[in-house]
Amino acid sequence: MDSFLINNKICSVNIVPYEDKCGLKTDGTYLICYSGWRFHFHYDDKEILNASISEESPELISFKRNPLHTFGKDIARVKEYLQEKHGIREFQYFDPDRDEDCYVTF
Repeated sequence: MDSFLINNKICSVNIVPYEDKCGLKTDGTYLICYSGWRFHFHYDDKEILNASISEESPELISFKRNPLHTFGKDIARVKEYLQEKHGIREFQYFDPDRDEDCYVTF
């Protein structure tokens, strides 16, 4: 588990690999297989935000909701941590209210 300071508190980051498979064929293989890493951000032992990185796009992190509301002015520190520690260069979050493209780059 990694950690860094944000909002004058320690933010812990639990990183868990994932693999999602779908479309089981008769020969036992799958049509589609997704893999990558899930990031769980925690303050004071409470999970506050989730994100994921796909193995196909290792420089892009996708948050499940807007991290600007959670991290506020310290979002720059979060981006710096992800860039330095994990090589992330692109940041986006899911916005279900958008019609065409549900992901917003920030």
